[in-house]
Amino acid sequence: MSELAGGAAPATRGRRRPGQGLVVIVVTVAALGLLATRCVPHPLGPARTFGKYEGKAVTTAKSVLSNVATVRLAAHNSSRDRAFGPYLSVLISDAEEGVSGTQGTFDALQPPDERADKLQQELDQLVSDALDHIRDVRIATRRGELSRLADEAKPLDDDARKLEHFTERHQ
Repeated sequence: MSELAGGAAPATRGRRRPGQGLVVIVVTVAALGLLATRCVPHPLGPARTFGKYEGKAVTTAKSVLSNVATVRLAAHNSSRDRAFGPYLSVLISDAEEGVSGTQGTFDALQPPDERADKLQQELDQLVSDALDHIRDVRIATRRGELSRLADEAKPLDDDARKLEHFTERHQ
């Protein structure tokens, strides 16, 4: 109290921790990324030809890739102590739900021919792998193992590479 009477403010008041602005930016970018996945056209409607089915598969892969990127970014920043556990828990859970919903939507489409059957099996495996790895990151987050999330998310690097390759081959 006597320090305040002399006009001197406590040293910690009004100071920002280094990197605090970066956390706000990362949170904003992650939220926008998640919002963007909600705006990607979902592959609803029948696919009567292989070309249409393939287009819906690419849309699905891009949506999953967006969620994978969100989780990778969140895990990276968590390991650098740049994000809060409760926020990460919600963000990663939302990404997991997004991937699961996208997978269910695509799986509901009937492949029009045998080539489409093979395409569906390939994409389903890629999406299932990514979903398993996102689930691992979510579990580690909920257990409070934030400092090791980047290590837990490493398999998502390979998932992202495979999903990118899939979209490139089928566009």
